[in-house]
Amino acid sequence: MKRNLKNRNESYQWLFSVHGGHSKDFCEHARGSLISIVKKAINLNMPIYGITEHAPRLENKYLYPEERDKGLTPLDLLKRYEKYCERISELQKCFQDSITLLKGLEIEIVPEDSYVDIMKKLIWDGNIEYIVGSVHWVYDIPFDFSKEEFNRGVKKFGLVKLIKRYYELLRDMVVKLKPEVVGHFDLITCYIPSDELIRLYPKIEKDIDNTLEVIKRSKALLEVNTSGFRKVINRCFPDVYILKKVKEISIP
Repeated sequence: MKRNLKNRNESYQWLFSVHGGHSKDFCEHARGSLISIVKKAINLNMPIYGITEHAPRLENKYLYPEERDKGLTPLDLLKRYEKYCERISELQKCFQDSITLLKGLEIEIVPEDSYVDIMKKLIWDGNIEYIVGSVHWVYDIPFDFSKEEFNRGVKKFGLVKLIKRYYELLRDMVVKLKPEVVGHFDLITCYIPSDELIRLYPKIEKDIDNTLEVIKRSKALLEVNTSGFRKVINRCFPDVYILKKVKEISIP
């Protein structure tokens, strides 16, 4: 990595991203173009920037409303993923003297019974350099898409059961796909206020601890995701309560 750091501001060498680059070119809920994101990273003197667009979901029932509204199909998402992989390779060559761009992928864990083989094929076909292991669906509900979807899951399964299943899926994914990075560890709490979360922790603490142990054994990095500061909860993922546990057991 040092080959790209000549004549760069030393004070910025800590500034890097392993879960970035969702762009409007390849993701319906993103805003900036991929090229604008890369140029911004260069302007910030970031030595390393990992781009991790979402993996395509290959069944109609896993399309998000924003994708259905645009008339997109699973085949469209697959073709878009192929274009993404080609585009990153182009950008890596184009900006190799300015920044180290990593070709990453944020995986999806749907369908639960076959996602492992699907993701492995996407990783292989796209020549992906690393993956961010994330869980966005529990019981086939996209819980972080909207508060309405989250509440639908809570109403149908109960809050504690929903959260426990989330951590079960997260552990399963880490064991089976061995991601280099685990993304937004406690995303399932994205619509839970801090005061309610504190009261909830005794009921889910064992699930959290078990999941952290699995991540430690896998030697994965655990992402500190700042997207929560753009939301009503105004905090990072994972929550400070969990970050203290992370520090205690030395997960990088």
